[in-house]
Amino acid sequence: MTEKETLIARLKELGVKLDREVNVTGTIQELTLRISELEEELDEDGEEGAEVSVASTTPISTSGQPGPENTSGSITENPASNEPGELVAVETLVTLHIDALHATRNESLSIVEPGVVIRVTDAEATELISQGLAREV
Repeated sequence: MTEKETLIARLKELGVKLDREVNVTGTIQELTLRISELEEELDEDGEEGAEVSVASTTPISTSGQPGPENTSGSITENPASNEPGELVAVETLVTLHIDALHATRNESLSIVEPGVVIRVTDAEATELISQGLAREV
């Protein structure tokens, strides 16, 4: 097998892993670059799967029961609609995919990294703390 055939075979393999068609034409340098990009993309996908998120744990619905009405994994549908007095602050311990408000900027957040203080409802805060995803501040 020539070097180019080997690169094309690797591209096809990566295309299968990424579940999409990949371009297998070009020079050896172009194919090598494309392989590097696809491998990096696969590595990024693997890291995302390693993140702890509400979606990867028990789904929490606004009704308090897991169910199809909240399969996105968000804690609340719209925290901005809550009165400010109803929200409590917690510090995230892991990366979360959640609908929350930033603690000081009153900015809606959907992805929160560890160490960020967010505001959520008291019930949501209790759930996050009980699952070890956040701590009281």
